[in-house]
Amino acid sequence: MSAPGTVSTTERHGRGVRAALLAPLALMLAACVATPEGLPDLARAEAPRFDPFTFFVGESRGEGTLDKVLADPVPVRVSSVGRIETLRPRESAWAAPETRVLVLDQVVSEGDKKPRKRQWRLVETAPGRYEGTLTDAIGPVSGRAEGNLLTLEYRIEGGFQVRQELTLSPDGSRAANVLEVSQLGVTIAALAEEIVGG
Repeated sequence: MSAPGTVSTTERHGRGVRAALLAPLALMLAACVATPEGLPDLARAEAPRFDPFTFFVGESRGEGTLDKVLADPVPVRVSSVGRIETLRPRESAWAAPETRVLVLDQVVSEGDKKPRKRQWRLVETAPGRYEGTLTDAIGPVSGRAEGNLLTLEYRIEGGFQVRQELTLSPDGSRAANVLEVSQLGVTIAALAEEIVGG
């Protein structure tokens, strides 16, 4: 037992371990990223409804800024070409309906990095509800449209959670995209992008 007012070796070790475990969390919290400025001011509204099967068909382009923890902001450019594919079910004893799939091929340029390709594939599973895949994602993509807001969520390598909120303009010609990457509830990267139809 320690004398009053002194700290034992065991207590010092315990404090050191706690400090070592809490230091990365404190660093993450201190370096939390805020969403970059500069997006058009698009208010939430019930109409027009954000239908990705309409907005993303054909060519579109996006420009924005990506902020990461402990890094300078970098410009991001995305060029997209979308199309609708119809999947016909195999012959069966019952008449299964055809499935419409939104296929969105993108080329993403991030700062000075070499451009990379990725592909989205989305299916509407119920009115305003979506499921699908993304080349960058680990596991499925889920989405929902509520009025002019489309929300997409998925996980990427490293166990990071990604959430995108896309708000459609009143004339339906552009969308504001706010993307946040988080881990343990802490935002470590954020993208603010304006997407314009072709």
